[in-house]
Amino acid sequence: MKRGPNRHRAKFERLRRHLDVCLHPEKPRRLRTRSARYAAALAEQLGLIARPKVCSWCRRRQRLQRHHWSYEEPLNVTFLCSDCHEIADQMVLGARIA
Repeated sequence: MKRGPNRHRAKFERLRRHLDVCLHPEKPRRLRTRSARYAAALAEQLGLIARPKVCSWCRRRQRLQRHHWSYEEPLNVTFLCSDCHEIADQMVLGARIA
């Protein structure tokens, strides 16, 4: 039974659907951001995004989180520890307010 290629193709199809949703300007923001997160997770599973072993900022070996600088670029993520991720979120929020 050959399930591997079909499963791989199905993940690529889901990735394409999530990319379509997150790049569609008329969709609600919460759906676009959720689809961007799912797209990044799928891209990582498919090997399109490599997860480093250490935080990109502080180089600590901790559990890493994906940080989107802009949800208009769903596959452009930085892997950060939780402390650095909080700082990055504040930077994005500050830039949005200014």
